[in-house]
Amino acid sequence: MASVGHSPLASSLKRCSSNLSSNLSSTPPLNSLLIHTQFISSISSQQPIKITPNEGLKAATKTKRSQAMARLINTEPWSQRTPVVSGRTRPLPLQDHCPPNPPTHQNPAKALHFFRWVEAKGFTHNEQSYFLMIEILGRSRNLNAARNFVFSIEKKSGGAVKLGDRFFNSLIRSYGWAGLFQESIKVFKTMKEIGVSPSVVTFNSLLLIVLKRGRTSMAKQLFDEMLDTYGVTPDTYTFNILIRGFCMNSMVDEGFWFFKEMSRFKCDPDVVTYNTLVDGLCRAGKVKIAHNVVKGMVKKSPNLSPNVVTYTTLIRGYCMKQDMAEALSLLAEMVSRGLKPNKITYNTLIQGLCEAQKLDKIKEILEGMVGDGGFIPDTCTLNTLIKAHCTMGKLEEAFSVFEKMSELRVQPDSATYSVLVRSLCPERGFQESRGVL
Repeated sequence: MASVGHSPLASSLKRCSSNLSSNLSSTPPLNSLLIHTQFISSISSQQPIKITPNEGLKAATKTKRSQAMARLINTEPWSQRTPVVSGRTRPLPLQDHCPPNPPTHQNPAKALHFFRWVEAKGFTHNEQSYFLMIEILGRSRNLNAARNFVFSIEKKSGGAVKLGDRFFNSLIRSYGWAGLFQESIKVFKTMKEIGVSPSVVTFNSLLLIVLKRGRTSMAKQLFDEMLDTYGVTPDTYTFNILIRGFCMNSMVDEGFWFFKEMSRFKCDPDVVTYNTLVDGLCRAGKVKIAHNVVKGMVKKSPNLSPNVVTYTTLIRGYCMKQDMAEALSLLAEMVSRGLKPNKITYNTLIQGLCEAQKLDKIKEILEGMVGDGGFIPDTCTLNTLIKAHCTMGKLEEAFSVFEKMSELRVQPDSATYSVLVRSLCPERGFQESRGVL
């Protein structure tokens, strides 16, 4: 390993390691620094130059050290004299389950360059650092590079790192995020051909992709293959994907069947499961069944109870049926349980009341929620009211709501003016409609 030189990066790293807690409080963006930080925090056992923090330093300070070093590596030029300095810091968590909408990496080329640079300096990569590099390449849509990288792992590591399912899972997800459905399927077939058994994460990733494309028959085949061919046990996340996927493809009965199947695999439904099913049932017009599902949810476990999303979804379902008595009853029940309705809840209810032409009830609700210092009506709320008044030919009331917007400091948008102008033109003529603008 090269000794400490006099490059700007070497000097900066020395200064940074001596007292980072006093001058580093910001967190760098989650871009290519992720892999830099992971390398810096994982090489403490392999490099001759070490910086050991005082025992009294907290984990947060240790993390800042890694982040600072990564920031310097990302901004300073590298040279053959630049040392690799490390501290015994906490590794960054990165799980095999990745978010549905991953962050993109701004400089994957620099991350890959650094990956190869530390390797040339004598650092031995492990499974985690290879996985991180695949994630960065995949999320930045360097998909060919990611694929080639995966199939080079065993050779580059001298057989120390074996191809496991998590590498292929990352590729499958990356192709799915890029909208390359068929490529995800090809990766799945390839991993099976070379003897890598798919895991529950593999099947979950694929099910999410195929159901998003509306391939419900393929999803059923994958579920059968998961159980019968590989003996993989589905988890709650599997069933949440299946229930949502089939419900969103107007196959709510199949979604409900998967919901009932959960008990057979000893999978406990969570609030996401119930909210997904309730949403599907309400969209299919089966609001009473959805309501019964929520009642069953309360009875199933004392630790499982409906949240704001559950009630808002049910309220929307009853509003679609124009059963405003039930919708208002749910609002009262929601508040009695200590849940605070949000903007979506109120806007959904107000939209329903407008369509049912129960404008007096809206006034009562608005006065109540503004009076208690809670929800302040937004542009969407007041546009809905203006449109309802205009539809009913009550232009004076519509303009009263319009004037209320400035009082509440709510900014009108193009939809506000569009509704008013369209209503004024046939009613009072062009000149008065110009006055609004």
